[in-house]
Amino acid sequence: MTVDLKPEQERIIQEQLASGFFKSVDEVLTAALGCLPHHERSNHTAVQRMIEFSRTHSVKLPAGETVEGLVREMRLSQ
Repeated sequence: MTVDLKPEQERIIQEQLASGFFKSVDEVLTAALGCLPHHERSNHTAVQRMIEFSRTHSVKLPAGETVEGLVREMRLSQ
């Protein structure tokens, strides 16, 4: 597989290598990719907690807005 990295991504990888914590690009990528499932679970948990908080604390949103809708908008804009 060939991957084209943006200059910023290459800089981050080089910084990680220079830190001495990682010995190769493969190690950096393996660590980064290992975070993906956890990141997705954390996001899902955070969203569920926001929804529950809004329901239990009677959060007032503009007419027609929901926490779920705001989260969906945020995801689409990223």
